[in-house]
Amino acid sequence: MPKSGPKQARVEPIRDAEDINLPVTGWHVIDETDPDNEIVVSEHETEVEALKAAEEYEQREE
Repeated sequence: MPKSGPKQARVEPIRDAEDINLPVTGWHVIDETDPDNEIVVSEHETEVEALKAAEEYEQREE
């Protein structure tokens, strides 16, 4: 079924393990438009890059 409405993306930190006390090693941009089918759309070294990519992803038309 096609997605309806605007895209939604979020940014999440990447760590080497599930321990939140470990340092962040990168950032994922995740498409959460369909909560039942979230997809990692990109990976970035800095949070600033990831936030910009998430914003651009939400603006893109497909």
